[in-house]
Amino acid sequence: MLPRLTYDSKQGELPVELWPEWQAVFDCPSSLILGMGGEGSGKSFHGALFAVCRMFYDLQFNGSLYWVVGADFEDARKDFDYIVAFQQQLDNVAQLSQPSHLDQQCVLTTKTGQKVVTISSYDFTKIAREEPDGIVGAEVSRWYQETLDRCEGRLIRKYPHAWGIFTGSFESSDGWLPTLYNFGQGPNDRDLRSFSIPSWANRVKFPLGREDPAIKRAEAGRSPEKFLERFGGKPVPSRRLVCHTFRVTQHVDYDLAYDPDLPLYVGVDPGGVVYAIVFVQFPEDGGINIIDEIYVHRWTHEAVISEVLGRPYGRLIEGGAIDIAAKQNQNAMPIAIDEWYKDTGLMLWAQKQAVDDTVERLSWALSNNPNTGRPRLRIHPQCTGLIAEMGGGPSPVADGGAWMRYENREGLGPPMRKNDHACKALGYLLGGPYGQQVVDKSINDYQSVSYVGESFYNRRPRNTEDSANYIWRR
Repeated sequence: MLPRLTYDSKQGELPVELWPEWQAVFDCPSSLILGMGGEGSGKSFHGALFAVCRMFYDLQFNGSLYWVVGADFEDARKDFDYIVAFQQQLDNVAQLSQPSHLDQQCVLTTKTGQKVVTISSYDFTKIAREEPDGIVGAEVSRWYQETLDRCEGRLIRKYPHAWGIFTGSFESSDGWLPTLYNFGQGPNDRDLRSFSIPSWANRVKFPLGREDPAIKRAEAGRSPEKFLERFGGKPVPSRRLVCHTFRVTQHVDYDLAYDPDLPLYVGVDPGGVVYAIVFVQFPEDGGINIIDEIYVHRWTHEAVISEVLGRPYGRLIEGGAIDIAAKQNQNAMPIAIDEWYKDTGLMLWAQKQAVDDTVERLSWALSNNPNTGRPRLRIHPQCTGLIAEMGGGPSPVADGGAWMRYENREGLGPPMRKNDHACKALGYLLGGPYGQQVVDKSINDYQSVSYVGESFYNRRPRNTEDSANYIWRR
């Protein structure tokens, strides 16, 4: 996809030189691209250019229909006008309906037999009638999540040749769009890749780039977080996130796999609405590997156990931890901890744990391991429930999302009792005897490189059984 295009035995050249930040977008092979840019970064211009290049490329696959989707026709109009301008430069316009009123639909038909239509997502149920070969999404920050989901649903019918490029600017760092952006920052099975295009990538408007006086003026008048969001094109992790230090690029590891030489443990949160299980291994370097999860909505205990035993390593589990409530009879249901022992032979550890203890354990797991220089916690990308609760992607269950804190006039409050299922399951395991080994491993290995004569690690309790609780309190 270069700005030099060929059609009908003729050659046309668009006078465009891509800047490095946008070159990475054009070189991306993913079928879904989310390009989030700062103000004035050239989102509409490059979204339209991408579409024109792909339209010519798609001729070999008989690509014929393309959409420019906006929250309304007016939002879609700018990207459409750029597409028209590019096609006119290439003398490739056969018919054009371009009303003077911006709130009306536009249609372009090219000499190569392709059609470009603007679509308003005001009623997103209408985005279900045709199967386009490509979609340009304009100002996606003004969309409902359902709009993008329906656009994706149209494109997968012609996968892998269909494509979508969706551009916009972050209005805030909360909501579905920043979550989707974070999800696209790492490898995933959705074939989605997200990019951040700062305002200073537009060398026409800001010729000095990051050091341009206009950019410096914008930076001086805003908080660092708001500047990064509005001009840097990056969402700032919400301070309300319980796991606010989680980063997809640091904690999600696509190469992570089950190690048959290490014991396998489970953390279990047997909820009636969401039932969450994490499969965990503790490598010798003091890390915490989440190799798999079960994260299901309104499943029975029998269905969950069947799923556990159906996993390739489901019968290799050596132990685990479960919510203390599993020792009690809940809503006339069987006692969960007893049912686990009866069905799997596992005697799960259970002890009452405060939510603040769980939060502190997770924060410790997300921090860097001094033995390796990388985060202790590594998560396989298929663990979408845990990743979603930590703020790194869409939830696999209805009405799911990130684990957040309450907020009031006085500031941040306690964590909500919502979207915390996989996080609590991991917290139970880390707080029990099986999770203690990673604590002891980190303490013992790090102790030898301490630069403090009498560090608190050297003053830890001699009773190994109490060392985990000691470090959590510290």
